[in-house]
Amino acid sequence: MALGQRVKEAREFRGLKQGELAELIGWTQQALSTLENRDSKKSSYSAQIAKALDIDIDWLMSGAGEMISTEEKDKPNRKLIKYVPVKGSAQMGDNGYWLELDYMGNGGDGYLEVNNASDSAYVIRAVGDSMFPALRSGWYIVFDPKRDPCAGEYVHIVLADGRNMIKEFVSCQHGIITVISVNGMERMSFNCEDVNVLNPFVEIQPPSRLRDELHLLDNECTGI
Repeated sequence: MALGQRVKEAREFRGLKQGELAELIGWTQQALSTLENRDSKKSSYSAQIAKALDIDIDWLMSGAGEMISTEEKDKPNRKLIKYVPVKGSAQMGDNGYWLELDYMGNGGDGYLEVNNASDSAYVIRAVGDSMFPALRSGWYIVFDPKRDPCAGEYVHIVLADGRNMIKEFVSCQHGIITVISVNGMERMSFNCEDVNVLNPFVEIQPPSRLRDELHLLDNECTGI
């Protein structure tokens, strides 16, 4: 079974339409349709797709094991949801840098529904086209400080001089953090002592997923 067939199987298992999964991973429906129908062995977005569908990454990439781990199957049949506050809007400059957020407070810009996020998770709204097409203006990026960064995934970095940036994480070895520009292949390296924050992303969501108010739900994990 090809990768695309496993993506389709998992998507249908989760009860999602192509357009719904495409929104969760920041793709167009046509791009997802192409992936599902071609005989592809791998995709650089496998980790992102696995997170969006909450499935086993090894199964998605190779077909080994099971789509849902035995531990997950043994858990009560419920979905853990976190309503994560939008921290603010970031006007992206050249190369993904910004200095300050247009901040409206904890949840002042609304909330996003995120699966299995920690209490420390937060959301940044990207404004500007400097990182298009990887990150679209107006879309929301969820970051979680409690997770470990993985090579090939986006990270939110705050340098000691106050500069913020979103980059693709490469490695952290021998006291050196290496990243790549999101829109392009420029490689950058920083000494660990010059980096105050290095938080991995959880997912990217479109503006249609924003919730302005929480009526019956508070900002805690809720069993549904």
